[in-house]
Amino acid sequence: MTRILILTDYRGTFYSTARTKHGLCTMDLDKITAYFTRAGLEPEVVRFADLDLSGGLHGVPVLYTSSEDRGLHYKSWIEDLVLALETAGARIIPGYRYLRAHHNKVMMEALRAQLFPSDAHRLGTRTFGTYEELATTKLDGPWPKVVKSAYGAGSQFVARAADRQELLRTARTLSQTHDGAEAVRERGRRLLRRDHHAHSLHRQKFLVQALVPGVSGDFKVLRMGERYYTLYRRNRPGDFRASGSGDFDFSDMAGVDPFALLDYAEQISDILGTPLTSLDIGYDGAEFHLFEFQCVHFGTVTAENSTGYHVRAGDQWRYVEEKCDIEAVFCEAIVGHLRRSGPALPRPSHQAATPTRAATSRP
Repeated sequence: MTRILILTDYRGTFYSTARTKHGLCTMDLDKITAYFTRAGLEPEVVRFADLDLSGGLHGVPVLYTSSEDRGLHYKSWIEDLVLALETAGARIIPGYRYLRAHHNKVMMEALRAQLFPSDAHRLGTRTFGTYEELATTKLDGPWPKVVKSAYGAGSQFVARAADRQELLRTARTLSQTHDGAEAVRERGRRLLRRDHHAHSLHRQKFLVQALVPGVSGDFKVLRMGERYYTLYRRNRPGDFRASGSGDFDFSDMAGVDPFALLDYAEQISDILGTPLTSLDIGYDGAEFHLFEFQCVHFGTVTAENSTGYHVRAGDQWRYVEEKCDIEAVFCEAIVGHLRRSGPALPRPSHQAATPTRAATSRP
Protein backbone atom coordinates (compact mmCIF):
# COMPACT_ATOMS: atom_id res chain seq x y z
CA MET A 1 0.00 0.00 0.00
CA THR A 2 1.05 3.60 -0.63
CA ARG A 3 1.83 5.52 2.54
CA ILE A 4 0.26 8.97 2.97
CA LEU A 5 1.20 11.29 5.82
CA ILE A 6 -1.43 13.49 7.51
CA LEU A 7 0.04 16.25 9.73
CA THR A 8 -2.02 17.74 12.56
CA ASP A 9 -1.41 20.75 14.77
CA TYR A 10 -0.85 20.96 18.53
CA ARG A 11 -4.61 20.69 19.15
CA GLY A 12 -4.86 17.51 17.09
CA THR A 13 -6.89 19.32 14.43
CA PHE A 14 -6.67 18.98 10.68
CA TYR A 15 -7.78 21.47 8.09
CA SER A 16 -10.85 23.67 8.50
CA THR A 17 -14.60 23.14 8.20
CA ALA A 18 -17.79 25.01 8.93
CA ARG A 19 -18.48 22.80 11.90
CA THR A 20 -17.19 23.07 15.44
CA LYS A 21 -16.80 19.56 16.77
CA HIS A 22 -15.96 19.58 20.47
CA GLY A 23 -15.25 23.30 20.18
CA LEU A 24 -12.64 22.84 17.44
CA CYS A 25 -12.77 23.42 13.69
CA THR A 26 -11.47 20.15 12.29
CA MET A 27 -12.25 17.41 9.87
CA ASP A 28 -13.01 13.96 11.22
CA LEU A 29 -9.67 12.15 11.05
CA ASP A 30 -11.25 8.73 11.63
CA LYS A 31 -13.41 9.19 8.54
CA ILE A 32 -10.47 10.48 6.50
CA THR A 33 -8.24 7.53 7.40
CA ALA A 34 -11.07 5.11 6.66
CA TYR A 35 -11.71 6.65 3.22
CA PHE A 36 -8.01 6.62 2.34
CA THR A 37 -7.62 2.99 3.47
CA ARG A 38 -10.54 1.94 1.24
CA ALA A 39 -8.85 3.78 -1.64
CA GLY A 40 -5.76 1.61 -1.29
CA LEU A 41 -3.63 4.04 0.72
CA GLU A 42 -1.92 3.61 4.07
CA PRO A 43 -2.70 6.79 6.05
CA GLU A 44 -0.46 7.81 8.95
CA VAL A 45 -1.57 10.65 11.25
CA VAL A 46 1.34 12.51 12.88
CA ARG A 47 1.65 15.74 14.85
CA PHE A 48 3.99 18.34 13.40
CA ALA A 49 5.97 18.10 16.64
CA ASP A 50 6.53 14.36 16.11
CA LEU A 51 7.63 14.64 12.50
CA ASP A 52 10.87 12.79 11.70
CA LEU A 53 12.79 14.57 8.92
CA SER A 54 15.81 12.27 9.00
CA GLY A 55 14.82 10.15 5.99
CA GLY A 56 12.32 7.89 4.25
CA LEU A 57 10.16 10.75 2.97
CA HIS A 58 11.07 10.87 -0.70
CA GLY A 59 7.93 10.49 -2.81
CA VAL A 60 5.62 10.21 0.22
CA PRO A 61 2.38 12.21 -0.20
CA VAL A 62 1.97 14.67 2.69
CA LEU A 63 -1.22 16.50 3.67
CA TYR A 64 -1.01 19.22 6.29
CA THR A 65 -2.98 21.86 8.09
CA SER A 66 -2.05 25.53 8.40
CA SER A 67 -2.75 28.14 11.06
CA GLU A 68 -4.06 31.68 11.32
CA ASP A 69 -2.70 32.33 14.81
CA ARG A 70 -2.21 35.92 15.87
CA GLY A 71 1.20 37.07 14.72
CA LEU A 72 1.49 33.86 12.65
CA HIS A 73 4.13 32.49 15.01
CA TYR A 74 2.85 28.92 14.83
CA LYS A 75 2.30 29.18 11.07
CA SER A 76 5.93 30.26 10.67
CA TRP A 77 7.01 27.02 12.35
CA ILE A 78 4.69 24.98 10.12
CA GLU A 79 6.23 26.70 7.10
CA ASP A 80 9.71 25.65 8.25
CA LEU A 81 8.68 22.00 8.45
CA VAL A 82 6.71 21.91 5.22
CA LEU A 83 9.60 23.50 3.32
CA ALA A 84 11.95 20.93 4.87
CA LEU A 85 9.60 18.14 3.73
CA GLU A 86 9.49 19.53 0.21
CA THR A 87 13.31 19.76 0.19
CA ALA A 88 13.46 16.11 1.29
CA GLY A 89 11.46 15.11 -1.79
CA ALA A 90 8.08 14.51 -0.17
CA ARG A 91 4.98 15.09 -2.33
CA ILE A 92 3.61 18.10 -0.45
CA ILE A 93 -0.09 18.76 -1.16
CA PRO A 94 -0.35 21.61 -1.89
CA GLY A 95 3.22 22.78 -2.55
CA TYR A 96 5.04 25.05 -0.13
CA ARG A 97 4.42 28.21 -2.15
CA TYR A 98 0.69 27.85 -1.57
CA LEU A 99 1.20 27.46 2.16
CA ARG A 100 3.29 30.61 2.09
CA ALA A 101 0.43 32.38 0.28
CA HIS A 102 -2.13 31.26 2.89
CA HIS A 103 -3.06 34.24 5.09
CA ASN A 104 -0.40 36.23 3.24
CA LYS A 105 -1.76 38.50 0.53
CA VAL A 106 1.68 39.75 -0.48
CA MET A 107 2.80 36.23 -1.41
CA MET A 108 -0.55 35.59 -3.07
CA GLU A 109 -0.07 38.68 -5.23
CA ALA A 110 3.47 37.58 -6.12
CA LEU A 111 2.05 34.28 -7.36
CA ARG A 112 -0.74 36.10 -9.21
CA ALA A 113 1.85 38.17 -11.10
CA GLN A 114 3.53 34.96 -12.31
CA LEU A 115 0.50 32.73 -12.87
CA PHE A 116 -2.12 35.27 -13.98
CA PRO A 117 -0.19 38.23 -15.44
CA SER A 118 -3.12 39.77 -17.34
CA ASP A 119 -5.28 39.68 -14.22
CA ALA A 120 -2.44 41.19 -12.18
CA HIS A 121 -1.99 43.95 -14.76
CA ARG A 122 -5.64 44.96 -14.51
CA LEU A 123 -5.39 45.32 -10.74
CA GLY A 124 -2.03 47.11 -10.90
CA THR A 125 -1.06 45.72 -7.51
CA ARG A 126 1.97 47.14 -5.70
CA THR A 127 3.31 45.59 -2.49
CA PHE A 128 5.32 47.34 0.21
CA GLY A 129 7.36 46.27 3.22
CA THR A 130 7.23 49.64 4.98
CA TYR A 131 5.09 52.76 4.97
CA GLU A 132 8.12 54.81 3.91
CA GLU A 133 8.39 52.85 0.64
CA LEU A 134 4.82 53.79 -0.25
CA ALA A 135 5.37 57.44 0.75
CA THR A 136 8.17 57.76 -1.84
CA THR A 137 6.35 55.86 -4.62
CA LYS A 138 4.23 57.42 -7.33
CA LEU A 139 1.20 55.26 -8.04
CA ASP A 140 -0.29 55.00 -11.51
CA GLY A 141 -3.90 54.41 -12.43
CA PRO A 142 -7.23 55.86 -11.30
CA TRP A 143 -8.56 56.48 -7.81
CA PRO A 144 -10.01 55.21 -5.53
CA LYS A 145 -7.65 52.39 -4.60
CA VAL A 146 -7.80 49.51 -2.13
CA VAL A 147 -5.17 49.05 0.56
CA LYS A 148 -4.84 45.68 2.33
CA SER A 149 -2.69 44.35 5.11
CA ALA A 150 -0.94 41.13 4.12
CA TYR A 151 -2.80 39.39 6.92
CA GLY A 152 -6.42 39.09 7.93
CA ALA A 153 -9.54 37.31 6.71
CA GLY A 154 -13.17 38.29 6.25
CA SER A 155 -12.19 41.75 4.91
CA GLN A 156 -10.26 42.61 8.05
CA PHE A 157 -7.63 45.29 7.47
CA VAL A 158 -8.98 46.13 4.01
CA ALA A 159 -9.89 49.74 3.23
CA ARG A 160 -10.71 52.06 0.34
CA ALA A 161 -8.73 55.24 -0.22
CA ALA A 162 -10.30 58.03 -2.27
CA ASP A 163 -7.01 59.90 -2.82
CA ARG A 164 -3.33 59.76 -2.00
CA GLN A 165 -3.69 61.52 1.34
CA GLU A 166 -6.28 59.01 2.56
CA LEU A 167 -4.15 56.17 1.26
CA LEU A 168 -1.09 57.35 3.19
CA ARG A 169 -3.08 57.78 6.41
CA THR A 170 -4.61 54.32 6.10
CA ALA A 171 -1.36 52.60 5.14
CA ARG A 172 0.46 54.24 8.03
CA THR A 173 -2.05 52.73 10.45
CA LEU A 174 -2.13 49.29 8.80
CA SER A 175 1.66 49.01 8.68
CA GLN A 176 2.41 50.12 12.25
CA THR A 177 4.72 47.71 14.09
CA HIS A 178 6.32 49.67 16.92
CA ASP A 179 5.58 49.77 20.60
CA GLY A 180 6.21 52.82 22.78
CA ALA A 181 9.69 51.75 23.82
CA GLU A 182 10.87 51.17 20.27
CA ALA A 183 9.53 54.57 19.18
CA VAL A 184 11.36 56.33 22.04
CA ARG A 185 14.64 54.58 21.21
CA GLU A 186 14.38 55.49 17.55
CA ARG A 187 13.68 59.14 18.31
CA GLY A 188 16.69 59.19 20.61
CA ARG A 189 18.97 57.80 17.90
CA ARG A 190 17.77 60.44 15.47
CA LEU A 191 18.53 63.22 17.96
CA LEU A 192 21.96 61.90 18.94
CA ARG A 193 23.29 61.02 15.48
CA ARG A 194 22.83 63.29 12.51
CA ASP A 195 23.89 60.55 10.11
CA HIS A 196 21.50 57.98 11.59
CA HIS A 197 19.64 56.00 8.95
CA ALA A 198 16.19 55.93 10.44
CA HIS A 199 14.53 52.57 11.09
CA SER A 200 10.91 52.29 10.03
CA LEU A 201 8.30 51.99 12.74
CA HIS A 202 5.80 50.81 10.12
CA ARG A 203 7.06 47.47 8.83
CA GLN A 204 3.84 45.45 8.53
CA LYS A 205 3.74 44.50 4.85
CA PHE A 206 0.74 45.59 2.80
CA LEU A 207 -0.45 46.09 -0.75
CA VAL A 208 -2.25 48.66 -2.85
CA GLN A 209 -4.36 47.83 -5.90
CA ALA A 210 -7.12 49.18 -8.10
CA LEU A 211 -10.72 49.12 -6.93
CA VAL A 212 -12.84 47.21 -9.44
CA PRO A 213 -15.96 49.35 -10.04
CA GLY A 214 -19.47 48.06 -10.61
CA VAL A 215 -19.21 45.05 -8.29
CA SER A 216 -22.05 44.55 -5.79
CA GLY A 217 -20.73 41.25 -4.40
CA ASP A 218 -18.47 38.36 -5.25
CA PHE A 219 -18.63 34.65 -5.90
CA LYS A 220 -17.01 32.05 -3.72
CA VAL A 221 -16.09 28.99 -5.76
CA LEU A 222 -14.61 25.91 -4.12
CA ARG A 223 -13.05 23.35 -6.42
CA MET A 224 -12.56 20.03 -4.68
CA GLY A 225 -11.25 17.55 -7.20
CA GLU A 226 -13.72 17.60 -10.09
CA ARG A 227 -16.51 19.15 -8.01
CA TYR A 228 -17.31 22.88 -8.06
CA TYR A 229 -19.33 24.44 -5.24
CA THR A 230 -20.54 28.02 -5.59
CA LEU A 231 -22.24 30.77 -3.63
CA TYR A 232 -22.83 34.48 -4.11
CA ARG A 233 -21.84 36.93 -1.35
CA ARG A 234 -23.41 40.38 -1.35
CA ASN A 235 -21.39 43.38 -0.24
CA ARG A 236 -21.89 44.75 3.23
CA PRO A 237 -24.44 47.59 3.32
CA GLY A 238 -22.80 50.79 2.10
CA ASP A 239 -19.48 49.00 1.63
CA PHE A 240 -17.40 47.61 -1.24
CA ARG A 241 -16.44 44.41 0.63
CA ALA A 242 -18.29 41.09 0.38
CA SER A 243 -15.95 38.82 2.35
CA GLY A 244 -17.21 38.51 5.91
CA SER A 245 -20.63 40.01 5.10
CA GLY A 246 -22.48 36.77 5.91
CA ASP A 247 -25.04 37.63 3.22
CA PHE A 248 -24.89 34.40 1.20
CA ASP A 249 -27.03 33.01 -1.59
CA PHE A 250 -26.53 29.49 -2.95
CA SER A 251 -29.11 29.78 -5.74
CA ASP A 252 -29.17 33.41 -6.95
CA MET A 253 -26.09 34.13 -9.08
CA ALA A 254 -26.93 37.87 -9.32
CA GLY A 255 -27.76 37.61 -13.01
CA VAL A 256 -24.36 36.17 -13.93
CA ASP A 257 -24.18 33.17 -16.28
CA PRO A 258 -23.20 30.34 -13.91
CA PHE A 259 -21.53 28.38 -16.69
CA ALA A 260 -19.33 31.34 -17.64
CA LEU A 261 -18.37 31.65 -13.97
CA LEU A 262 -17.53 27.94 -13.83
CA ASP A 263 -15.48 28.18 -17.03
CA TYR A 264 -13.45 31.00 -15.49
CA ALA A 265 -13.03 29.16 -12.16
CA GLU A 266 -11.90 26.03 -14.03
CA GLN A 267 -9.33 28.00 -16.01
CA ILE A 268 -7.90 29.56 -12.84
CA SER A 269 -7.85 26.37 -10.79
CA ASP A 270 -6.29 24.36 -13.63
CA ILE A 271 -3.38 26.81 -13.67
CA LEU A 272 -2.99 26.56 -9.89
CA GLY A 273 -2.88 22.79 -10.30
CA THR A 274 -3.94 21.89 -6.76
CA PRO A 275 -6.69 19.40 -5.79
CA LEU A 276 -8.38 21.92 -3.48
CA THR A 277 -8.91 25.57 -4.35
CA SER A 278 -10.94 28.45 -2.94
CA LEU A 279 -11.56 31.36 -5.31
CA ASP A 280 -13.06 34.81 -4.67
CA ILE A 281 -14.28 36.06 -8.04
CA GLY A 282 -15.89 39.38 -8.95
CA TYR A 283 -17.87 40.35 -12.05
CA ASP A 284 -18.12 43.96 -13.21
CA GLY A 285 -20.77 43.40 -15.87
CA ALA A 286 -18.27 42.70 -18.61
CA GLU A 287 -15.53 40.42 -17.29
CA PHE A 288 -14.51 38.33 -14.29
CA HIS A 289 -11.84 39.32 -11.80
CA LEU A 290 -9.94 37.01 -9.49
CA PHE A 291 -9.86 38.84 -6.16
CA GLU A 292 -8.15 36.19 -4.03
CA PHE A 293 -7.30 32.49 -4.02
CA GLN A 294 -6.28 29.94 -1.41
CA CYS A 295 -5.22 26.32 -1.80
CA VAL A 296 -5.00 25.19 1.84
CA HIS A 297 -6.90 25.66 5.10
CA PHE A 298 -9.82 27.63 3.65
CA GLY A 299 -13.35 27.59 4.98
CA THR A 300 -15.69 24.97 3.54
CA VAL A 301 -19.10 26.55 4.20
CA THR A 302 -19.67 26.85 0.45
CA ALA A 303 -19.49 23.07 0.09
CA GLU A 304 -20.99 21.92 3.38
CA ASN A 305 -24.07 24.13 3.18
CA SER A 306 -24.69 23.53 -0.51
CA THR A 307 -27.45 21.44 -2.05
CA GLY A 308 -25.11 20.11 -4.72
CA TYR A 309 -22.18 20.78 -7.01
CA HIS A 310 -21.28 21.24 -10.67
CA VAL A 311 -19.04 18.87 -12.59
CA ARG A 312 -17.61 19.13 -16.10
CA ALA A 313 -19.24 16.68 -18.54
CA GLY A 314 -17.50 17.05 -21.90
CA ASP A 315 -18.09 20.61 -23.06
CA GLN A 316 -21.08 21.03 -20.72
CA TRP A 317 -21.63 21.52 -17.00
CA ARG A 318 -23.84 19.13 -15.06
CA TYR A 319 -25.37 19.86 -11.67
CA VAL A 320 -25.54 17.03 -9.12
CA GLU A 321 -27.87 17.38 -6.14
CA GLU A 322 -26.14 16.00 -3.07
CA LYS A 323 -25.58 16.75 0.60
CA CYS A 324 -21.85 17.26 0.96
CA ASP A 325 -19.86 14.80 3.07
CA ILE A 326 -16.81 17.05 3.41
CA GLU A 327 -14.35 14.34 4.48
CA ALA A 328 -15.39 12.06 1.61
CA VAL A 329 -15.18 14.87 -0.94
CA PHE A 330 -11.79 15.93 0.45
CA CYS A 331 -10.40 12.40 0.16
CA GLU A 332 -11.85 11.87 -3.30
CA ALA A 333 -10.07 15.06 -4.45
CA ILE A 334 -6.74 13.96 -2.96
CA VAL A 335 -6.93 10.43 -4.35
CA GLY A 336 -7.81 11.75 -7.81
CA HIS A 337 -4.90 14.18 -7.67
CA LEU A 338 -2.47 11.43 -6.68
CA ARG A 339 -3.64 9.17 -9.49
CA ARG A 340 -3.20 11.94 -12.07
CA SER A 341 0.05 13.49 -10.89
CA GLY A 342 2.33 10.73 -9.65
CA PRO A 343 3.21 7.05 -9.66
CA ALA A 344 0.20 4.79 -10.08
CA LEU A 345 -1.67 4.01 -6.89
CA PRO A 346 -2.94 0.49 -6.23
CA ARG A 347 -6.52 0.06 -7.24
CA PRO A 348 -8.71 -0.82 -4.26
CA SER A 349 -10.49 -4.15 -4.31
CA HIS A 350 -13.55 -2.55 -2.74
CA GLN A 351 -15.21 0.88 -2.61
CA ALA A 352 -12.79 3.80 -2.91
CA ALA A 353 -13.00 7.21 -1.28
CA THR A 354 -16.16 8.26 -3.04
CA PRO A 355 -19.25 9.55 -1.24
CA THR A 356 -22.67 8.14 -1.94
CA ARG A 357 -24.71 10.34 -4.22
CA ALA A 358 -28.01 10.65 -2.50
CA ALA A 359 -29.87 12.56 -5.20
CA THR A 360 -30.27 12.79 -8.94
CA SER A 361 -28.37 14.99 -11.33
CA ARG A 362 -29.62 17.52 -13.83
CA PRO A 363 -27.97 19.34 -16.75
